[in-house]
Amino acid sequence: MNNQPESVNKPSDPISWREERIERRQARREARGSQPGAGTVVAGLLLVLLGVVYLLQNVINLSVPIKNWGALFILIPVFILFDRAFRFYRNAGNRLTSTVWGAGFFGMILLVFTGVILFELNSEIWGPTIIILVGIGILAGAMIKTRDA
Repeated sequence: MNNQPESVNKPSDPISWREERIERRQARREARGSQPGAGTVVAGLLLVLLGVVYLLQNVINLSVPIKNWGALFILIPVFILFDRAFRFYRNAGNRLTSTVWGAGFFGMILLVFTGVILFELNSEIWGPTIIILVGIGILAGAMIKTRDA
């Protein structure tokens, strides 16, 4: 008598194994509400836009009044975080959870940080302010009772 499960006795078919893996991956993506490459499209479009502005500035002396425009690269993760926060919110049944709060709040902090760099605001005031806001955000996130399952 053989007490081993049937799957151990049979050689696994590599094609069916791969198909099952692809199906599991697709089910996870659908559960998260994400489309393959959704964040990559936003990042790619932002990089193309920034590259065009940089090229125009160098080739035809386009006058952009912002000196630290390279800080706009920080906006890529900001948009990705806001997108994730919205998807987490939708998947949680339109409820504020700690995951929604974390993604949205961290996106807001990065947005403020980008503004400080981009518009050359006084970092002696805004630096400690951002640290205080991060602390408040962590405390507020800890107070959210609704946790993700």
